[in-house]
Amino acid sequence: MAAGMADRLVDIIVTLLCWLYFTLGFLLFFSPFYIAGALFSSRPEVLFQRLNRTFYRGFFLLLRWIAPCQQWFIDERIGAIRSSVVVCNHLSYLDPLLLIALLNRAKTIVKPVFFTIPIFGWVLRKAGYFPATSSGPFAGLMVAQMETMEAYLAGGGNLFIFPEGTRNRSGEIGPLSVGALKIARYCRAPVYVLCLRNTERLFAPGRFFFHSRRPNRISVAIVDRIDPAPHLPPLAQLHRRVHEDFERCLSGNGGDGGAAAMAAGTASETER
Repeated sequence: MAAGMADRLVDIIVTLLCWLYFTLGFLLFFSPFYIAGALFSSRPEVLFQRLNRTFYRGFFLLLRWIAPCQQWFIDERIGAIRSSVVVCNHLSYLDPLLLIALLNRAKTIVKPVFFTIPIFGWVLRKAGYFPATSSGPFAGLMVAQMETMEAYLAGGGNLFIFPEGTRNRSGEIGPLSVGALKIARYCRAPVYVLCLRNTERLFAPGRFFFHSRRPNRISVAIVDRIDPAPHLPPLAQLHRRVHEDFERCLSGNGGDGGAAAMAAGTASETER
């Protein structure tokens, strides 16, 4: 009983520290750089994406320090991805933050409601993120971003999408949207398939507090790269291949960012 209460107290402290980083940390240390970038940068979208990456890298450094029961296995090849469409399975609200921290430059599709949040919505717009809707008040923003997507990818940026559309709670792959694959075909961009495991054990869907005291092994690894040369396969075949990649990820075959990637000599083990 005492051990359980102590674990819960630690979980509460870890959660509060994370929220302090997102609120006071942003306002006191990062907001001046965002404001300066919006006012003076000739390429604010690029700057905001890099600031976002720095901000979330700081968050995960903090999380590793205050939640040492979590072991992290990150495929170091992810940081070298450029000019690509990245698709990944989705388990937790931590997942998009982790991909932003890992990818050098990235934008993604976001629920429209987030664009209505003060400050946060402004950062999303400036970073080039776009809403998951083609109608209503955000339709123009979606169209504008799609019109520049080919040039963005050609210039070294990445687009990452969770094709399941929501966090997976069933343990099985849900229906996959083909939107990301259509963009990859249209822009003639490579498709990287990432496998993410066990983030939901740290921050579960429907739960406010982190499970920081539960021993856990979080991994993210590249499990497939589909090259556009000479052309990407037909959409149905591309969809089937990605679905099979995700199935292997869930079954544990090829989805371990430590074992699978390190076997190829390309992963970094980041146990803290």
